[in-house]
Amino acid sequence: MELIFLGRGAAFNPKEGNNSAYFIEDGRLFLIDCGESVFERIIENNLLDEVKEINVMITHTHSDHIGSLGSLIMYCYLVRKIPVYIIMKENALHKNNIDLYLTSCGCDNNSYKYVNEENYDNKFKSFSSIRYIETHHAKNLHCYSLVFETSRGIVYYSSDSDDISYIKELLSSDKDIDKLYVDTNSLDADNGHLYIGVLDREVPYEYKSKIYCMHINNDECIEMAKGLGFNVVDIYKKEN
Repeated sequence: MELIFLGRGAAFNPKEGNNSAYFIEDGRLFLIDCGESVFERIIENNLLDEVKEINVMITHTHSDHIGSLGSLIMYCYLVRKIPVYIIMKENALHKNNIDLYLTSCGCDNNSYKYVNEENYDNKFKSFSSIRYIETHHAKNLHCYSLVFETSRGIVYYSSDSDDISYIKELLSSDKDIDKLYVDTNSLDADNGHLYIGVLDREVPYEYKSKIYCMHINNDECIEMAKGLGFNVVDIYKKEN
């Protein structure tokens, strides 16, 4: 399973675009987060021309992760007639915040539908399951990482988090690991994001090639990541 990134920037790094990734299987778009800049990049790259439905995963409700979801839903409902499904963990603690946001955007209940994550089990070639895992990021929000089971191993998507415990658990397990997409920050500070020095200290050298840094806060972070032997995700732009 290959994630394609529409943006790789932190909230205050707009030149890199809001962090968001997607993949497409059999005309179905799977989109991870939909921050302020994401709808525009979806339109710029003509992604909706290729799809018959959209499946969205929202990791938390900071605006750089949900800020244009209302626009995407209303455009798909009113203009393109493409159904939008929001993949959700049962009893997810951030569902009420998503509901409040979509209601404030004017999205009625007919314009989207929640679907439990388990309903996607063993139905696709790209992955066999998607699971939300609650993680630590912001004190006033419930925030989640994502874990995909694939034929090539685990694909982990941290979203925004300063918690490296699940990564350490994976690396010490006997599970096959494909890729780990990790929120990476150049600042050694208590800001809810993972300082790259911690990542460097905790990840053994032989696993560094499996780490893909994302949610980059500045150019310095990119250089630090590459200098330490990690990958940095690229932003997709459709060729004219």
